[in-house]
Amino acid sequence: MRKLLMAAAGTAALLAAASATAQTLRVVEVLTTPARTQLFENLITAFESENPGVEVELISIPWDTSFERVLTMTQSGEQIDVFEMPERWISTLDGAGALVDLQTYFDQWGDNPPISEGAMEQAYIYDDRPMFVPYGFFIRALFYNREMLEEAGVESPPETLDEFIAAVMQVSENLEGRYGYCLRGARGGFVGWWLFMSAMTGSSEWWDEEGNSIFNTPEGIAAIQAMIDLYQNGGAPPDSVNWAFNEQVAGFYTQNCAFLDQDQDALIQVTERLEEDQFSVIPVPLGPHGTVTPPMGMSGWSISTASPNPDLAWSFIDFMSQYDNNLEWAKLVGVVPAAEGAADDPYFQSDVYAGFFEELADPRYDLRPWPAHLPELGYFFDVMAVETSQAALLGQMTAEELANEWAEFLTEAQQAYLQAQ
Repeated sequence: MRKLLMAAAGTAALLAAASATAQTLRVVEVLTTPARTQLFENLITAFESENPGVEVELISIPWDTSFERVLTMTQSGEQIDVFEMPERWISTLDGAGALVDLQTYFDQWGDNPPISEGAMEQAYIYDDRPMFVPYGFFIRALFYNREMLEEAGVESPPETLDEFIAAVMQVSENLEGRYGYCLRGARGGFVGWWLFMSAMTGSSEWWDEEGNSIFNTPEGIAAIQAMIDLYQNGGAPPDSVNWAFNEQVAGFYTQNCAFLDQDQDALIQVTERLEEDQFSVIPVPLGPHGTVTPPMGMSGWSISTASPNPDLAWSFIDFMSQYDNNLEWAKLVGVVPAAEGAADDPYFQSDVYAGFFEELADPRYDLRPWPAHLPELGYFFDVMAVETSQAALLGQMTAEELANEWAEFLTEAQQAYLQAQ
């Protein structure tokens, strides 16, 4: 929290005047780490210095509870000015009337916005209206531990899903007490399931043309079964069924497991603990159709309809979007930055980014954002998929039962959307 501190060595009248004129801006962050929050506080201090009389209150919500907390805030009408906004929440929160359409503010930028053309395009992914300003992109690639693969006798890093599964099991079988795959079973774990699904089905879409989910097709069920088998056959640590982001990444940098599918933000923790010659980052494995669809996630800034001062909220978003601020933010947070020209910075040309940029350049890796048009997406991704996939990993559901439950939910949601169009 940022508070304007005033010494007692002034009059009560001065204190009262300052309180009367001060404007408080409440900002919510949801992808929190101590270093990240510290940087955010530093940027907030700079914003306050440029805007005398403005106090920014930073509300940091741990990721694992953030979706439910933000929903509660909006449903209760709590005053929030700026949200940190993962793109998959947009449809849910806009459907609840919680987000400001930013077109008027985009118009103020005119022909020279601080963010790139691609970032501007992605701002319109939901309903062709700009409901957030992206600050960067998350691209899923495959980290592997060079030393563990060599010790386990894996001759080369995997390029296909079959090779990946074989390498995972070879590490688990040959390195006592260590495992092949850093599986993420808790919040955010659906990404791993989707990588298996898109590889096995060869589809970049969740539905066919009639709006029926592909998740319970024979290929979809086979993908789910492959993930269940990998876990139940010892390819991942037993407690990974409960791992969220920090536990999953720690499993990799402690060399408990050899493979990690993650975004660039994992580099922050990994490079602090492993030397660059100990690991590499390569594209995620291709399926039998020669393709895979890594998700391209985004996060950014939105203005709440509960904000009493949306113009001031926009000033804060504009500040965070400027080149120097966005570049500093992206380097620490671990995203491809949204600022115009920022991706050409030498920092992003290092070898550890090679796998991510290879996916950007090679059409076999069909990068796609999540289907942000669905109001149900946030619930499916962060609640339903977590609970049901954990049950399947623990043997409480079969692959077919899990596939059917997901498919039924997603088919109903997509067909409702199509009918509404």
